[in-house]
Amino acid sequence: MNFELTRDVEITAKEAGADFVGFADPVLYGRYPAWQQPAHFLENTQTVIVIGIHLFDIILDAWCKDEDEGRSYQFADEILKSICHQVKAFLVENGHSAEVVPYGGILLKDSATLAGIGPIGKNNLLVTAEFGPRVRLRAIVTDAFLVHGTPVETSSYCQDCNSCIDACPAGALVDGHYDVNACEPYQLGHLRALSPQTKIWCNACIDACPVGKNHELFS
Repeated sequence: MNFELTRDVEITAKEAGADFVGFADPVLYGRYPAWQQPAHFLENTQTVIVIGIHLFDIILDAWCKDEDEGRSYQFADEILKSICHQVKAFLVENGHSAEVVPYGGILLKDSATLAGIGPIGKNNLLVTAEFGPRVRLRAIVTDAFLVHGTPVETSSYCQDCNSCIDACPAGALVDGHYDVNACEPYQLGHLRALSPQTKIWCNACIDACPVGKNHELFS
């Protein structure tokens, strides 16, 4: 494992705007379908790099869609893509192959747990020590053999807490399971409009989580 390169990748990511970085072992992805495994995006993947930013303001989570042109942008994701491409350029300049994984390609929350960033909470979201679930993620695959994090299997944050379950207006978090069929229709029916083209989805479960919460962001 290359400790110096791992450090330099983390520095590069944070200088580009990342709030945290993790490194996952691609061997751990065997339980996922082939199209969601790292090798699907880069055959000789040795490390999955997980890049994250803090949603310090709700505006970062807005979606903007131009119906006439068929273009759609998510502000936080555009920031993450920019960071990822800068990290990719750094790796390529240092003689390694790297690819920015398309959104939806690799399971990002799962990748973060495999990288040791944090656990999945009762809200079905990654929970980080510093920011709670107020984060967004992207991933890069590379043939650079970086220092892998230790996977997080269980959440110590959620054991005696049901704040997200109680706060969910759709009742989508029941008995420790996330019900997408309850969540998605509610989301689509209760979009918060910032403009005719720009909307924000429900973040009640994120806002309710006490981990990493220092003031109201999503009210």
